[in-house]
Amino acid sequence: MTNPEPTGAPSAIPLDMDRPNGSRLYDYFLGGTSYLPVDRDAGEEIAREAPHWALGARLTRTFARRAVQTMANAGIDQFLDLGSGITAGGTVHELARLVNPAARTVFVHREPIAYELGRQLIADDPHAGVLKLDIRDPDTVLQHPVTRGLIDFDRPVGVLAVGTFVFVADEDDPGGVLRRYRRTVVPGSMIALSHLSDDSAHPEVAAELRWVRRRYEHTSTPLHMRPRAEILSWLEGTELLEPGLVRYGRWRPEYPLTEAQLRCDYGYVGVGRVR
Repeated sequence: MTNPEPTGAPSAIPLDMDRPNGSRLYDYFLGGTSYLPVDRDAGEEIAREAPHWALGARLTRTFARRAVQTMANAGIDQFLDLGSGITAGGTVHELARLVNPAARTVFVHREPIAYELGRQLIADDPHAGVLKLDIRDPDTVLQHPVTRGLIDFDRPVGVLAVGTFVFVADEDDPGGVLRRYRRTVVPGSMIALSHLSDDSAHPEVAAELRWVRRRYEHTSTPLHMRPRAEILSWLEGTELLEPGLVRYGRWRPEYPLTEAQLRCDYGYVGVGRVR
């Protein structure tokens, strides 16, 4: 599958080199190298003032890895990764192919650097494609020729919405957007979701999160927090896999969690199987 740059895509955004960006900051916290000096400076400040934030990024990435492996082990061999950003430490298609070498993946990136890196990463891979589109426009994403060429929506699909919808404002109806993707996939499909919440049980972690939220107001990608009940409602129509919608790090951990990981309760993660 070739990956031509879409023409006339209204959702594409120009490269903002003057302000940090959530996708590039994510790469910084994961130990990657695909960020700009302005992102590095902001990342250093955030890691210093809110150390649980960088840990939360790593826990989110670990959840994504476990979710993909769970989906692949259940027989899902096609994936739609919604706004995963720059994913240092293994992409969805690399992780899925550890289980099924023929797994297919479509990535959707809006941020220009994430998109270009995605194009370079998959190169001429016939089983992967990357779109420079906005996840808030499900119809365009779902009807794109690359999507339709790689994903058979008559069979189960693994949908990844990990660390993504926190950047979607309330007026853009994030729950409605995710439900539109869910209504497109057949029963047996799975949706992996992670999202921030401001209900930490630890005062110092809650204070960190308030500080981070203010800091992200000076980036090109401000943060939007939601309560657990609202996040859970976005998975309506699915059956939550055990252990349900839980705090970061607590979704099927492979090793005992450290004290710092247990205290990193910025939000929730979970995987739902479409009924």
